[in-house]
Amino acid sequence: MGKAMATIDTGDSDVVARELDGIWIVLLVVAAVLAVVVGQAGRELLPPDDLREAEVAREMWLGGDYVIPHLAGLPFVEKPPAFPAAVAAAYAWAGQPSTGAARAVSTTFALATLLAVFLLGRLAIGLDGAGLAVALLGLSARFCRTAHLVLLDNGLTAAIAFALLFTWMGLAAEEPRAKRRAYAAAGLALGLSFLFKGFVGPALFGAGLVTYLATSRRFQELRLALGPLPIAGFLAPMLLWVVPFVERASPAILRAFFVENHVGRAVSGFASNIRPPYYYALDLWLAFAPACLMLPFAAFDFVRGRARRDPGAASTFFLAFGIGPLLLLSLPKAKDSHYALPAFPALALFVADWSARVLRAGGSRARAWSGGASGMGALAAAGALFATVALGGLSVRVVAAGTVLAGFAIIAVRAVRRADARRACAAGAALFALAWMLWFTGPIAAFEVSRRSVRHVFGAALAAAGQRTVLLYRPDDGTRGGASFWRNRTAEEEPDPVLLIERLSHDHEAVALLRRSKGAAPIPRALLEAAAGLGVTPVVEARFLGAGEHELVLMTVRSPSDRGEQRSGLPVEVEGRGHRTGAAPGPSVGP
Repeated sequence: MGKAMATIDTGDSDVVARELDGIWIVLLVVAAVLAVVVGQAGRELLPPDDLREAEVAREMWLGGDYVIPHLAGLPFVEKPPAFPAAVAAAYAWAGQPSTGAARAVSTTFALATLLAVFLLGRLAIGLDGAGLAVALLGLSARFCRTAHLVLLDNGLTAAIAFALLFTWMGLAAEEPRAKRRAYAAAGLALGLSFLFKGFVGPALFGAGLVTYLATSRRFQELRLALGPLPIAGFLAPMLLWVVPFVERASPAILRAFFVENHVGRAVSGFASNIRPPYYYALDLWLAFAPACLMLPFAAFDFVRGRARRDPGAASTFFLAFGIGPLLLLSLPKAKDSHYALPAFPALALFVADWSARVLRAGGSRARAWSGGASGMGALAAAGALFATVALGGLSVRVVAAGTVLAGFAIIAVRAVRRADARRACAAGAALFALAWMLWFTGPIAAFEVSRRSVRHVFGAALAAAGQRTVLLYRPDDGTRGGASFWRNRTAEEEPDPVLLIERLSHDHEAVALLRRSKGAAPIPRALLEAAAGLGVTPVVEARFLGAGEHELVLMTVRSPSDRGEQRSGLPVEVEGRGHRTGAAPGPSVGP
């Protein structure tokens, strides 16, 4: 009887242990999901990325052209159309273009990335490692911030993450048939990555694959990975777009996509994103925080135990697909923090693999790891709470957040004292999630939006333009999007100054919208010279001062034959953020 009772007690203990394991993994995943989802609703579109991507999708939805994307009425072929097509589909589902629909697409791709990372982690490093990987990725600075942007890199990262998942399944499978199916799925994911960002997606994955094969010596896998079925899976989504694109596009558009936006940007880049080769080595410390603080320890442990490790182990796979893309991205002149995002799923899994082994082993290392993670989470949440008070004062939000902060901090301290590393880690993840939720909501979010928002000034300018056709001259992406999306009517870009002045001369229902630096002449010299050559006089109809370093100028022209009502040639200053002097604020515009 006693023996039977002992058996039952042991079984109950195992069940309780499994339930506790499941609870802390769920907490890790929920923390990452909350950091991604909270703050999306009601967040305004900001220049340049949000407005550009949302407007490309709006013109795609309106015009029905899903082959050649357009922006401000002109072909915009920097990237293939997968991301704007997904946003346009969201517009169609919602019934009209809207900020919420555009942000929902980015959120969905970010959550899909977390799902792929969880599935891969569960297969390669266990359920606890999968939960850690999701938390490390979802709470990292660059991933979380990019998830709150309407940016195609969210879709690219999801495609790369699923390609990693299926590739690992192929490597782990023993039967050739199972390998072919897995590699075919990986090829399909890579083909989709091309549709998001052109050859960049397959190239980044290829860099990781070459690094892994060189390290693991598993070159025999190429025989199946490059078989007919995987190649067909890769080419199918590519050709679905490339064939009609080549048939319809002009030689200039083809050159713009295949040469200028791939080779040209890699060799020259833009003035704003030309950075040194070591850029990502420095940026990673902020972009991959807080996981970046554990990365050196994981790398050191990897090097120290390399002789005892199977060359094809999961840690080798993850590190190869983290380092390979970063090395490739370091070669071109053009660099930006979010370009490295496709490497983050592999890096998160690499750190999670090491962290899970540390926690399983227990002892002083596990206690130090969990104490450090929970301590950093408490500092991040306390910093966000302090910023919330500084910007918005005391409120119910502050009291509630402070209570949550204190509660999880107490849980973390008690867990560390009791050597319960997993509970301490879960509390730390909750604190990081709290920090991000405070960041993307309330006074902090309002402060960030107020510094970058252009909606008020565009609202006033578009209200003054009325129902006239808005023409743009050499705008930036934010102006292209802002002048069209909130009006739900395409502002037409005209890059030629002579053609722009001619259009204004012959079409009195057209007005030019110019984005100018404060203190600069309201009308560019090229337009003045074009007007003089055509014998007309440019007229500044109104100037709209924004909160930043630029202003918007509405310009028309007056010909010598104009009689009757004359437009003043003097600029009409606009004060504040979109309110004309002596006039009521313009109505709210846009969806």
